[in-house]
Amino acid sequence: CIRILFFLYLFFPFLFFILFLFFLNFSFLFLLFFLFFLFFLFFLRFMYFLLSFFIFFFFLLLLLFLLSFF
Repeated sequence: CIRILFFLYLFFPFLFFILFLFFLNFSFLFLLFFLFFLFFLFFLRFMYFLLSFFIFFFFLLLLLFLLSFF
């Protein structure tokens, strides 16, 4: 059970990144949803605190990088 949760925890950011690229035309609403998801990951999993920390800041920088093109 913990392994499945850990796999999903690692897999979902990549899935949301693919969805983010797919829904780039609807960037504002999806951006809010994506940031909500990242905050949810960041605050939910205290046992994976460092992993959450690095995922959160990596995707935050990635979002800033993508938004700089608009």
